Amino acid sequence: MTRFILTLGVILLAGAPAAAQQIAVRSGEHETFSRLVFMLPPGTAWTTERVAGGYRLTTPGQETRFDLSRVFDLIPKTRILSVTPDVDARSVFIETPPSVHLESFPLAIGAAVIDIVDGPETTPPIAVTPPAQSFRPRPNRGYLDLYWSKPAPQAPAADPAPETAAAPPAPVVSPLALPDRRVSTAERDLVDQLGRAASQGLITMELPKSAPKDEAAPGASADPEQAAPPEDSARTLALQSETVIDRDTAAAFARHQLSESGHSCPPDQDFDILSWQTDKPAHEQLTDARRDLIGEFDRPRPEAVLKLARVYVAFGFGAEAKATLRSFGISPEEAGPLPILADIIEGNPHAMADTLSGLTACDGKVALWAVLAQDPPPRKEDVNFGAVLRAYSALPPNIRGLVGPALSTRLIDMGAPDVAATVRSMLARAPKTDRRALAEIDARIDLSAGRKEEAARLLDGLALSASPAAAEALSTAIETKLSLGVAIPATDVDNAGALGRQLRGSETGARLIRAEVLGLGSTARFDEAFRTLSNWDAPQFDALKQSTQSDLADQLGKVPDDALFIETFFRHRDKIPAAQLEARVQVALADRLSATGFWQSARDILSAETRRSPPPVSLALARAALAGRDAAAAYSYLGDLPGDEAAKLRGEAMSMLGRHSTAEGEFAEAGQTEAQLDEAWRAGNWTLVAQQGSETQKRFVELFAPETAPPDDPQNVVPLGPLSAAQQLISQSQSEREAFAKLMEELKAR
Repeated sequence: MTRFILTLGVILLAGAPAAAQQIAVRSGEHETFSRLVFMLPPGTAWTTERVAGGYRLTTPGQETRFDLSRVFDLIPKTRILSVTPDVDARSVFIETPPSVHLESFPLAIGAAVIDIVDGPETTPPIAVTPPAQSFRPRPNRGYLDLYWSKPAPQAPAADPAPETAAAPPAPVVSPLALPDRRVSTAERDLVDQLGRAASQGLITMELPKSAPKDEAAPGASADPEQAAPPEDSARTLALQSETVIDRDTAAAFARHQLSESGHSCPPDQDFDILSWQTDKPAHEQLTDARRDLIGEFDRPRPEAVLKLARVYVAFGFGAEAKATLRSFGISPEEAGPLPILADIIEGNPHAMADTLSGLTACDGKVALWAVLAQDPPPRKEDVNFGAVLRAYSALPPNIRGLVGPALSTRLIDMGAPDVAATVRSMLARAPKTDRRALAEIDARIDLSAGRKEEAARLLDGLALSASPAAAEALSTAIETKLSLGVAIPATDVDNAGALGRQLRGSETGARLIRAEVLGLGSTARFDEAFRTLSNWDAPQFDALKQSTQSDLADQLGKVPDDALFIETFFRHRDKIPAAQLEARVQVALADRLSATGFWQSARDILSAETRRSPPPVSLALARAALAGRDAAAAYSYLGDLPGDEAAKLRGEAMSMLGRHSTAEGEFAEAGQTEAQLDEAWRAGNWTLVAQQGSETQKRFVELFAPETAPPDDPQNVVPLGPLSAAQQLISQSQSEREAFAKLMEELKAR
């Protein structure tokens, strides 16, 4: 065996194989399953199979090195008992109890997801003996015996031992034919490891102090069970090695890993806020950090200044941290991401936040801050949520409370409310958690799920608190109630206005002014609303102001009182220019004006750009034209537009032009039965009137419509006398007068 190893070392000194790729293994615990994620490179083939005692993941044809050092940091050893490299470097053995089963699927980035789920396998259990291709040893036979042990000597046949002294029978083991696939696999792995170590000039072999001899030692037991290697040694044989160069190279690679987009991921130490604190009281930590800020020749010591800024950030004093860096002239290169972290903690945007763009997929603490810094929020598929949650859970409790609501909001905006709920749970488990921060996250989650009433209730309570989020909660609560069509209480409107003026110049202040304007409009206080809108001077928020202006006009268009609508509209007409209103609001106002007879104003409220829009605008123009008795213009706007509404308007235009037969067909297409009968009456379609008209109309047609039945044979007609003829005329005249009177009353009632 020694000669074999030395020979291999001499052969492999000439070449240096490339280092095996380091594969990170992540883990996560869920209610019904435990998850392992093997971060394989894109395009890597992998398979899973059930073996004795658990499952095995294999990457055929791929030389890999699995980093299993952090597997049990986040999961208990309940469903997954252990995760160890198999004999082959391309495999990992996952030991599990029999009460679970494996489910797996790939990610788009190439990673393999292994879920160990509660519940046994639905398929029949496999035999205890592993399949032939398994690289795990059998319980009573290892691989060391292939090289170091020989069969136990047999007693001579001529001198059988007495039955009372007979040794126990040797365990029945099937012979292992050579060359065996397991042996060749182990040899290949050993060749790779020795070649790497030899090329680096570092080979350390730990051989047994006394290997078994070819012949049994004098006095040694001939018992085969005692001669065989112990079971534990067979199970714990390791053919994987790691040199100092490999270890240091892997550590450097972990510190400077690449994100999916190719950006270099910064080290965790630049974002490890928890390590910037100690167990001392806050004032002592700040006092210690302020020492030695000035060095020789009264020059600032950058390392001491950075330490003080980090302590400020760790306690949530972002403004103080930035002021410290600025006062001592620390350059952006020296400060690194500290100013960005300080602004995020303070809830302010940062001019250099885009430097973290593209780092949301990193497997480190930077992923959390990249998500918080990126505006607009990144795409869901570009975020490493596992890294984000790990980084958030590693924050100090006070920083968790500061960034938790903002993080949950961004996660919800990205379409990941389940991850936001996990953030909420982490925040709830922190000691001395601010209940108001939890209420804010709960409200966001309720809003994303469409539970607006519950969200409004939570936001109302948060708005009455003294927390920094109260102002934001008030504006969100008013917006939520407006979406439900609820009138905003006067106290909420007044509070929004007061806070909005107090926070003038900020985005929160602008949203509060918007809430005040729309809150006034919800209770028909339009004069105050338009006055507040006119006094809103915030050029940086022009888009929000224009949106508020359009929504206020929309509220005005929905006022049920026509007199109030007309009076308010023309009083504030100059404050709602058509070009600054959304197209849907222009159409709604035009229809309302047409319905009240102001057809010219209805045309004017539709901007030139809106008039070139799809059919709803054409319908509004047609209604305005009909209100102005311009049937030809109305018909030109409608053309061949499909739909019942377009057919109804065409029918009105044709009726106005006197083409009642065509109008009858248009009303029939639109399903307007009453209007269709009216046009049939005007067109003289007595057949339809006699079939579908009212009883009065049917009676009138019966009396006055031309006879449609053939006349009777004159030979069968008995001539009436003068008296009978006169009585018949009187009766007929009376019936006609009654039918005509009823018809007039019916038409008058319409």
